[in-house]
Amino acid sequence: MTHRIRLRRPWTREIFCDGQSVHRAERMDVPDTSGASEVPTGDGVPGQAKRPEYHAIYRRHFNCPTGLEDGDQVSIEIDPEPNQRFVVRLNDQEIAANDLVGLTVETAREAIRLPLPKPLLGQNQIEIELRSDEASRPPRCVSEVAVRIDAAV
Repeated sequence: MTHRIRLRRPWTREIFCDGQSVHRAERMDVPDTSGASEVPTGDGVPGQAKRPEYHAIYRRHFNCPTGLEDGDQVSIEIDPEPNQRFVVRLNDQEIAANDLVGLTVETAREAIRLPLPKPLLGQNQIEIELRSDEASRPPRCVSEVAVRIDAAV
């Protein structure tokens, strides 16, 4: 049996351009349906290079699910997989990354499952870092994120 705990809110998002914070951390939901129009782009970014690299970091805390039994598999599910470069961290440890440089982005991507190390802490922090090199569009997390528990058989 599979159980999913959606991690919709509260997340914080902070946006950076070439490593410099350009938008303070703010609370939001994931999937992120907000517009990024308030984020400075182009000439509004101090020290911007010709082709700036934007990245956004989404962070959220969650408690360890209760009632876990030996053999239960706990993972983070991201649906669909982000169509940009990303890094996922749990408690400051990288658990997944991809680099789409030079690849054609597919229009429909499948969900990804990222197994979590055992045992989980009582309180955990997930961090999703997304990268974009398009000055007009800082990246947004438009995927649904959930803790997935697959019960031992």
